[in-house]
Amino acid sequence: MKIIQKTIVKENFLFPSFFSRLTRDIENSTIDWYWEDKTIPVGEDDRHCMFATVLFDKFQNTTSKWFPIFEPFLYFLHEEVPFTTLLKMKMNLYVNHTVQHVHAKHIDLYNVANNPRALDFITAVFNFTDCDGFTQIEDKKYPSKANSIIIFDGKKLHQGATPTNTKKRVVLNINVL
Repeated sequence: MKIIQKTIVKENFLFPSFFSRLTRDIENSTIDWYWEDKTIPVGEDDRHCMFATVLFDKFQNTTSKWFPIFEPFLYFLHEEVPFTTLLKMKMNLYVNHTVQHVHAKHIDLYNVANNPRALDFITAVFNFTDCDGFTQIEDKKYPSKANSIIIFDGKKLHQGATPTNTKKRVVLNINVL
């Protein structure tokens, strides 16, 4: 049985004051961004790159100094989809390459999803920026709209795309049980 039957899309997801606070931290370059030479967690090199920062990773036993700022986000998510365990929370920053790059289809927690005894998990993609970049889940594209979230079955293949009409696209990616 699936935890989440259909994709949930919510606009104006966070309170404006909280969204502004998080956006300000991102815009003021206080977040530590790290180079990643591919945009998919496992498999072949997709020949694309991005900047990222892992806020929390249960499997790597990692908690960033930035996690407390983003932790209240989880209360908003829990109102939409009650969950028991945070597995991973990561920020992705995609830069404008003047042409749109659509990244490879993937599952965030590949090792969890391919374990036959694995529990179902949920993936959420929260957009910080309005741009022509997007998230595609299976065959449906969801535009990058600031303060919107897309919540879906974590075992569904999805992919993102870089912007061409802004300098960057910033998303918060969360995986929960």
